[in-house]
Amino acid sequence: MEVNFGHVTSRYAASGEDIPHQFFDTLKVRGIVWEGRKVAEIGSGTGALTRKLHKRGAEVIGIEPSIELRKAAKALESKQYLDIPYLTGTAESTNLPDQYYDITMIHRSWHLFDRPKAISEMKRILKEKGTFIVSDSSFVPNHEVAKDTMTFLNEYIDMTPSGSGNQLNGIPVEWLLEWQEADFNLKDFYTFYYAVDFTLQSWCERVGSLSWFTQLEDSEKEGLLQSLHTFLSGRYDPIREFTLQHQFTVCLMKK
Repeated sequence: MEVNFGHVTSRYAASGEDIPHQFFDTLKVRGIVWEGRKVAEIGSGTGALTRKLHKRGAEVIGIEPSIELRKAAKALESKQYLDIPYLTGTAESTNLPDQYYDITMIHRSWHLFDRPKAISEMKRILKEKGTFIVSDSSFVPNHEVAKDTMTFLNEYIDMTPSGSGNQLNGIPVEWLLEWQEADFNLKDFYTFYYAVDFTLQSWCERVGSLSWFTQLEDSEKEGLLQSLHTFLSGRYDPIREFTLQHQFTVCLMKK
């Protein structure tokens, strides 16, 4: 039976909602206060992190180049009676004022940017001694479903990790060196683990939102996800839920 995976924006929305409360707990114990702080989330997508920051009292704005994702963010926030501004912009050109923000945040998207230009832009919009947070999360491929997924996708797409060299906590070392060379002061760099439950359909939706698929057209993505679901359904119960461990990495810096 063919499964409808929906529009690409629905996949981004679903995948972003798994940002765990531990993320905010780990920042709180490191002195990060949200209430009353001016925060810019760059590459805000469908607003999953933006909404969580707003609910914690931040004066937050989302910057996102895709009109489809911004519309999805506004639709989702309207259901929760929220009013969060989203503006057109990129990490390289945010269209935000100079030295205005206490905190800038980027989650799961640093690999998509022109990094030298994005670094310059973060320095421009941050206040003196402002905080720059780059975070990422990924599933740990130790579950049989994840292993079979990787085996299947390797036949069709390039799954080479972001960055050309060694990695530390899942982050390319070259990124850390670039931030250091730009005079960002690394305050902490850490990782933690959390669990997410999936069915085969929700898992395939999550896979479709990953960076490996950025090289494909939407029609190719849908076809590959359908094939992946069929492949996995032949091996696992499509209704039964399973749990995947995820690794969450945070790089906390000061201007």
